[in-house]
Amino acid sequence: MILLAFFVAANCLIPPVSGAVVYPYVEPSCEFCAGHRTIDFEQTEGREVIAPVAGSITFAGVVVGQQFVTIDPDPKSGFGPDVVVTVGGLVRDPTVKSGVAVQAGQALGTADGLIHLSMRYIVEGRPARYVDPTPFLARRRSRVRLIPNSRIGGRRTSSQLLCSTSIGR
Repeated sequence: MILLAFFVAANCLIPPVSGAVVYPYVEPSCEFCAGHRTIDFEQTEGREVIAPVAGSITFAGVVVGQQFVTIDPDPKSGFGPDVVVTVGGLVRDPTVKSGVAVQAGQALGTADGLIHLSMRYIVEGRPARYVDPTPFLARRRSRVRLIPNSRIGGRRTSSQLLCSTSIGR
């Protein structure tokens, strides 16, 4: 998966797991109102969870009984200096700790069930503002090819990860 990370455009997040999104982001009606500020991926326990973006880990710890890892994206990733990306629902991994640099696609640990992904703008002196990470997720796209009627001699299509948006404020 690390090799695939090099083919993703700037301002893209690699999905942390290969599971489907089961709970989408729901924008709260006001700053402190109820909403669903993450997207949640269905995942089987024990499967590998990867870093969605390259950067530095600013937090790795337990929040309400679940392991979370927050990454401050590398400036080359195209995300601004006030954006952080958080992945939650991991099994505790003692090698993943605050201050460690990670590459996009690098293993963060294993899944403990549902995996949560969020993006936030952090501005000092103000509450964090959550952003829907869905438009920033890279999606696998394959070239369409015709297959011979005999179904013999067809070639595999190559696929790449593409991102449909860029970060805006």
